[in-house]
Amino acid sequence: MFSTIFLHEIKYWLKKPAFYIYMAIFFVLALFLSATTAGIFDGITATTGSSRVVNSPIGVSNLFNGLTIFIFFLFPSIIGVSVYRDYKSEMHTILYSYPFSKGNYLFAKFFSSILIVTCIVFIIGIGMFIGFRLPGTNSELVTVFDIKSYFNAYWIFILPNILLFGAIVFAVVTFTRNIAAGFITVILLLFVQGVTESLLSDPDSRYLAGLLDPFGSAASSYYTRYWTVSEQNEMHIPIKELILYNRLLWLGVASVIFGLVYKFFQFSQNAVSFSLFKKSKGERATKRNFGGITRINLPKVKFDYSILQNLKTTWKLSNVDFKYIVKSWPFISIVLVGLIIVLIALADVGNPYSTPTYPKTWRMLRGGGAFVIAINICTFLYAGMLVNRSKTARINFLIDVTPIPNWSLFLSKFIAIVKMQILLLAVIMVAGILFQIYSGYYDLEIGLYIKELFGLKLINYVIWAFLALSIQTLIRNPYLGLFVLIVLSI
Repeated sequence: MFSTIFLHEIKYWLKKPAFYIYMAIFFVLALFLSATTAGIFDGITATTGSSRVVNSPIGVSNLFNGLTIFIFFLFPSIIGVSVYRDYKSEMHTILYSYPFSKGNYLFAKFFSSILIVTCIVFIIGIGMFIGFRLPGTNSELVTVFDIKSYFNAYWIFILPNILLFGAIVFAVVTFTRNIAAGFITVILLLFVQGVTESLLSDPDSRYLAGLLDPFGSAASSYYTRYWTVSEQNEMHIPIKELILYNRLLWLGVASVIFGLVYKFFQFSQNAVSFSLFKKSKGERATKRNFGGITRINLPKVKFDYSILQNLKTTWKLSNVDFKYIVKSWPFISIVLVGLIIVLIALADVGNPYSTPTYPKTWRMLRGGGAFVIAINICTFLYAGMLVNRSKTARINFLIDVTPIPNWSLFLSKFIAIVKMQILLLAVIMVAGILFQIYSGYYDLEIGLYIKELFGLKLINYVIWAFLALSIQTLIRNPYLGLFVLIVLSI
């Protein structure tokens, strides 16, 4: 049964347009980035040449690492969907009655999706190879093709990372039956990696940082940090003890995670869910007027389809969507992790080069820039979730027949996202003020906070909110739309 499920999953993805869309996006990204580093735009930007070879072993590895953030966002939409699809179509109750073991089911689902992701990632190498040799690139920056550089980048860094983060996302989606939880997991992992890198940035902690870095880039940098330009152009990344220890450690973690999935997964299990907010229990109504007829005067209904009434409806719908956002665990998780990063950034801003300085307001605003990625991710994610919320709840047909114009529905979602952005900017302001008070500095400059956050930066976020809603409305796939928006923002 393993081969049957495995081949069925492969055939399913080969028939899906999303598979070829992802391949095309990664091919274009790799082609553009490699051609840019090879100097294809030097004639336009009037930049000077470099002594570094862009397709050297370390150059190829760095370019792969630069595309890592895009690769990770494939995991929920492919690896997570492989198991979530059975729940979404409500075929799991029938499928789980078939005579196959959970080992056949889990291994086939996991490794088929890993193979699909690997095929998509493989196209990156092809795009890089072509991009380095496009007409107009600087031949002085490109050396002869060395397949060992690409091979080492794949089997040392890319494939172990796919197995590790793929296992984590697969576990989360399997037990929560929620693709959004998979995306939040990826985001949180990226945040945690950034926090860990900041905490272990001290030169004395580089060996520990190289060992604990799940991406493997810190382990590689441990050996190549002090290479000369000539060594960077010619030498391959040494596969020494720290890199091997790092890769074996995280492959072991991936094995443990998948082992836990295998142990606790049951065909009869329910989705794991929890809520921070208590839901009000419904009251039970009992019929008491048996044998009698009660006369009820129904109120007269007056229909109002004016623009003013539609605007009132838009505002009330935006309040409903806003409450949906702020009460969801993805939003709370992103805000908490982002707030931790902001506090760490504020501490670093207040002590540049280990020299204590006053926590001026402009320094707090600069430190709050670390929260930008959290605002953008929330904007992109919830634009898709709000657009597809009725479809997910399967009430889209009921909403379609309501006498509410389309612009009212679109505007309500736009206002809800803007409210969310204002709330997140207020978090930056409150964090900065509290840090200043904690540091014993009371020249708060509230006006500068308001001008910078709600006067200048909010305009940029509002534009992104409109663009995100437009793209999510056109694509109608929240996960593909999120991926496209992340590519555009980078």
